[in-house]
Amino acid sequence: MNQIISITPLLFAIVSAIWIYWHFLIKREGEPGAEIEINVDFVGQQKEKELIEVSAILTNRSFVRHDYHDFQLKVRYLLPNDEVTDGGEKIHYQLNLTRTIDERIDGKCRLFANAAYIDPRLSFRHSYVTFIPAEATFIWVQCKLLFPTKPHRLGWKKEVAMKNTQRLFKVPKEITSPRISDGRGTT
Repeated sequence: MNQIISITPLLFAIVSAIWIYWHFLIKREGEPGAEIEINVDFVGQQKEKELIEVSAILTNRSFVRHDYHDFQLKVRYLLPNDEVTDGGEKIHYQLNLTRTIDERIDGKCRLFANAAYIDPRLSFRHSYVTFIPAEATFIWVQCKLLFPTKPHRLGWKKEVAMKNTQRLFKVPKEITSPRISDGRGTT
């Protein structure tokens, strides 16, 4: 009986180590597991400007709370006479849109407010209200944010994980009431 009692802490330690190894090193449950969904609400026109609300819904799919920061927003657009060209290697030859709303603020980054943390298994909707020229035909929205992570695997160095997503939207010809675009030009 004394041998069973003396082995119990050892068995508990082995089972605990296997559990930690499985959940945090193999399944990576302690690391960010985020999804970002982007939508654009075309609200209306005012003095040759199209008022829009960009929504980014951040969902934490992991089992732990995650801090995040620098939740950036880029909105680029095409005008009717702009050429449609491929971009360079840096953007993996995707569509090259050179016009951006950041030109109005001397190229500074636009950030969503309220970026701090997200609890496990929750979603949080960030919103950014801005405008594009009324004659714009398409807009391309990119959102990215940074997650500081714990030291990776058995290393000691803290890392930063970046989450990035983008969508292309067709600007409706006429807006009679606020509506949300699904990215395919229909509502």
